[in-house]
Amino acid sequence: MTYKLLAVDMDGTLLNEQSQISERTRKAVLAAMDRGVLFVPSTGRPMGGMRKILDLFDGDLPMILFNGAMAVTARTERVLFSQGLAFACAETIFAQGVERGYSVVAWTGERLFVSNEHEEIMEYRRKSGAELHVVADAGAMRELGVTKMLWIIPPRDGPRCQSEMHALLEGKVNCHTSCPHLMEFVDAKASKGLALEAVGKAYGIAREEMIAVGDGWNDVSMLEYAGLGVAMGNAPAEIKRLCQYTTLSNEEDGAAAVIEKFLL
Repeated sequence: MTYKLLAVDMDGTLLNEQSQISERTRKAVLAAMDRGVLFVPSTGRPMGGMRKILDLFDGDLPMILFNGAMAVTARTERVLFSQGLAFACAETIFAQGVERGYSVVAWTGERLFVSNEHEEIMEYRRKSGAELHVVADAGAMRELGVTKMLWIIPPRDGPRCQSEMHALLEGKVNCHTSCPHLMEFVDAKASKGLALEAVGKAYGIAREEMIAVGDGWNDVSMLEYAGLGVAMGNAPAEIKRLCQYTTLSNEEDGAAAVIEKFLL
């Protein structure tokens, strides 16, 4: 099979534990792009959180943002896919998070709304580069449209929160951890897999011609959609079992190893 598209998660996959792209990985991506492979960064981040990474690569790359709630081109900002949360769901998610004592984060496009200024919220804000708006409830977002939401949680709470919120919202949202302390919420009609499908249609690339690489539960939909789903060595065992291939960890340039094996 000749693969034409490479969709790669960012944190824990393309990036190492210092949130950097190694020189080996950067060169591998550039070499694949030189051979005509469409490189698709896929992340929970907003556009603003991708600027430094995009500076390493030329071209109007399609990007999957907000864990699949949006797909947009990097330079021209052409929207390829967009699906926000219903406000009633956003209102419930915000209230439930506050009631449980968690810090709540909500994105309305590139604007960041939070329930408090906890230390972890400020660290999240630093990584995203967005302006912070502290609010008591979801009311301020009613007219803006909520793209995605998340809770900052103790890692042990993840399975319980996921189960309870799926039951409460009755299939209206996709809810999963993106890393052990972040519980993320997008609309049920939004996922990295659905966004990847939209990118493929926009560029005339079939799913069989795609490779997707990831390490987290928020990556599962695109790992299952792509012709070749690749789990990182640092991914949970359950995710590795869902994929056709497992590469090295993000600290061992696992994404570069995939590119070298299947594309170069």
